[in-house]
Amino acid sequence: MICNLPYTHDITVTGSFGKLFINIANDANELSVRVVTEYLGHQYKYSAVLSLAKKFLTLTCQEPGEQPKTFVVKHKIVNSYPRIEITGYVPATSYYKVGEFKTELIQNKLYDYEVKHTFNGFEILKLKIGLTKTNLEMTLAYRNILKTRMVVDYTKKMVTVLFPKTNTWITGNTSIEVNIEYQPTNKANPLEGGNIKMVAMKGSVPLFKVGGYFGLIINAAKYEILFKNFYLENALLINELGHLEISTDIIEAKFNAKIFIDLINKYGILNKIAVEAKAEKNTEVLFNIIFTTVETSPKLYIYFPYFLKKVLNIHDIKYLETKFEHVVSGYEHTITIGCNYKNIKFVVKITPTMIAYEHLVGQVSHFKHVVEFKFENTAKSFLVAVKSKFHLYEISPLYKMLYHLSPNYACIKEMTTNYHFEILDKTAMKAYISVYVLKDTDLIFHFEFNNMQFPYKIMLKAPYLIVEYKPSTKEVQIVINSVTKTYYPTMTPIGENKFEFGINGEALAHVVIGIKNIEIITLHKALPTITAIFTYKTFSIFENNIGIQILYKQIAHKFLVGWNMNNLAKAFMEVKMTGSGTNLLGDYELFHHLNWNIVDIKNVDLIWNGKALTTGLPYLNTPLMTNGQLAFNDFVVNLKMILEHKTETYTLIFLTKPFKIAFLPFFTFP
Repeated sequence: MICNLPYTHDITVTGSFGKLFINIANDANELSVRVVTEYLGHQYKYSAVLSLAKKFLTLTCQEPGEQPKTFVVKHKIVNSYPRIEITGYVPATSYYKVGEFKTELIQNKLYDYEVKHTFNGFEILKLKIGLTKTNLEMTLAYRNILKTRMVVDYTKKMVTVLFPKTNTWITGNTSIEVNIEYQPTNKANPLEGGNIKMVAMKGSVPLFKVGGYFGLIINAAKYEILFKNFYLENALLINELGHLEISTDIIEAKFNAKIFIDLINKYGILNKIAVEAKAEKNTEVLFNIIFTTVETSPKLYIYFPYFLKKVLNIHDIKYLETKFEHVVSGYEHTITIGCNYKNIKFVVKITPTMIAYEHLVGQVSHFKHVVEFKFENTAKSFLVAVKSKFHLYEISPLYKMLYHLSPNYACIKEMTTNYHFEILDKTAMKAYISVYVLKDTDLIFHFEFNNMQFPYKIMLKAPYLIVEYKPSTKEVQIVINSVTKTYYPTMTPIGENKFEFGINGEALAHVVIGIKNIEIITLHKALPTITAIFTYKTFSIFENNIGIQILYKQIAHKFLVGWNMNNLAKAFMEVKMTGSGTNLLGDYELFHHLNWNIVDIKNVDLIWNGKALTTGLPYLNTPLMTNGQLAFNDFVVNLKMILEHKTETYTLIFLTKPFKIAFLPFFTFP
């Protein structure tokens, strides 16, 4: 490896395959990668250049004796609106001729867009989209031969989609018009429900009709959505649209559906719900789906012959039916989910200290997972202990798949994990932490930390990782054994509170440990000179402030995170990022603060605020401020978010009881 400058790297590799040359160069404005491969005297050249200052990306490849093929993406601001330009060179293929192309994505005004595509100087495609308060117009032109124009007019009750006569290639000498009409049953609140009707016409001849009743009921007792007596009628079995012919054998289809949510009665911790959907074609049932928790024994019923036979490849049953059973015995909950296909069962048992689930086919178990846990939190101590065992039996399809991938590594019969996190004295921060993972009888990972008595103990075991600390020289050595090579990272003292970090005897960085800060300076000639400074307030994991500062020439980035979790139920976290000296972002600041108050599982409050500012982006060169509050109170959700940018203020409101959704100043419902 040859390094000419701190930000330029040349790599040359020679072997039986030929010769490979790689050049990587970067600075604050541009990053480039150039690759040249040479085989039997022929050179193949590839390059990629990303310019942050000029805002473009260029990709180039060139084979022996051929012209370079390029792909360039540029970003521009024209009349205060963005524009993206993509250009390139296309080689000759069985589908395309050789030549140059250009694609432009243009925003002319706030609601006026245009897409252009040219090839060898000829316009191939042009799309224009314009939007007003009552009208949407779209024009698509292909090679100036096929031109399609669509106009959408809309009012409060009707939407009309029109393909004018000018679209002769698709409409012939007549226009195609689609009318969508909505008649609400309650004009004061149109979203409560009403009749919907859609008619498609070719000239004066109807193509098809669709209609039905849509209902929406929202009150303190329930939410209900209805699709009642929806129909589809074909007036013509064969309709010729120019040279395009559409054929169908559907004369009449019907559809009914209902979604019901009970806000008063619950199944477990969730509100009771019922979903039904049924479709018919020419009096024949296509599908019938029912899912309900309203009944004493919840169930899922699916009658869908095409899906069962063609997709799931199930031919011996006409329908799928799944039933749920929930049995409570003291503090133990047993949930059984059974299916009529092959007598499949899924059994879940839950107690205050254990969760177990098992999958059975008939009476034969395929896999079983048991999780045991313990949680204690007092004024003096804190304990979280979790033990998990996963059993996978040889008859299971999952076991057979893993065995096929790798009998030794991927395939398992038992996976055991154990987590123990204990603080015996919160004031003195005396802690014991242990984590280990076993695959069958083989140790995968074991970490242990214990400072309850002197000497303190830190231990890490893994098949491919060994950590060793030498008290006499204060040297830490880590051995990483891979399949092909062994790596020896070392940390060697070279002065008072100063260490040298290296791998396999080659120095990479200096590490200076100060009072509540750590400074790292890169040394290797292949790395640019970067200084990283880490700061911290305390050694507490419950209350701290940590900062990371990265310095490179005139570029500086700073990351700060702080938290106070002495009371885990009522705490806060704060994150802040600042930077300067970059061409793309300019000077930037990102900030987010979050407070939470957890009374119990049914009562949780979250409050947050934030700020985003970057002088390098036109849309964020003035601060974007956010404030929000989310409350869960006895399963009622109350969300309010406020966004402020320049002189505009936007508010999002979502409330489940009484139901309300709003995005101000645009709309409110109900």
